[in-house]
Amino acid sequence: MIVKVAFPGERGSFTELAAIEYFGESEKYVCVPDFSDVFERVSSGACKYGVVPIENSSAGSIHQNYDSLLESNLHITGEIMLRIGQCVIANNGVKKKDVQTIYSHSAAFSQCKGYFRKNPALQKVQIPNTALAVKKVKDEKLKNAAAIASMQAAIDFEMNVIAENIEDNKWNTTRFIILGRKPERPAFTPVKTSVVFSMQNIPGALFKCLAVFALRDIDLIKIESRPVHGKGFKYLFYLDFAGDINDPAQKNAVNNLQEITSFYKHLGSYSCGRLAYPKYRKR
Repeated sequence: MIVKVAFPGERGSFTELAAIEYFGESEKYVCVPDFSDVFERVSSGACKYGVVPIENSSAGSIHQNYDSLLESNLHITGEIMLRIGQCVIANNGVKKKDVQTIYSHSAAFSQCKGYFRKNPALQKVQIPNTALAVKKVKDEKLKNAAAIASMQAAIDFEMNVIAENIEDNKWNTTRFIILGRKPERPAFTPVKTSVVFSMQNIPGALFKCLAVFALRDIDLIKIESRPVHGKGFKYLFYLDFAGDINDPAQKNAVNNLQEITSFYKHLGSYSCGRLAYPKYRKR
């Protein structure tokens, strides 16, 4: 049975490449305008799964998607890491000296600061998705502009690559999460669990929350704070830790955590993702 998988942007986006690496070539991939539309498609049942970026090794976290995880009833069912190589892409016949404006997503600009330091005259214009930036340059037949996106986007839109691998960090990697309406049993080990919580405003509150894991020798993989909307300087804490929430130590730690927090939500237990290198091809 063919499964529908939603991703943001256009064909050739890094999220589509991550989705293909995770699910394979045979599924039906549905491109939607924005990150929020991925959550909506999965929540409504129009697609069984969705794929969104959650953090990049250079640009940091995608805060919009952390907020959407909190607001939705979806679960993280998997993850995959994708090596990201950014290209400058223009219409055929356009040379580097012709380019005055570059379109791309804000995260791509953050990953390529060195390129703009070397080319300070370039004007940056943000677009919701890297592959959409390529489509804009092509559809509008722009001769003085280019886009930053994947090599696959250049191939899909039959465009010219002016420069390759312009990212600052040659190990530039983005972590993508898989979204589903129901939690799924992790397919293989190792496993990680993601939760979000808020604390009472008392001395030592964060120490006590993290101690429930330390006392059980549970490795904390990541912790990230986000402000609570409309509540001044109050914060939510997103936490990734090693193990399945159904494992005895992890289950006891989470039960303990819920006793000392003012809010708690389990986002998912899932297999730790592999690092994938995108396969570019004509299609």
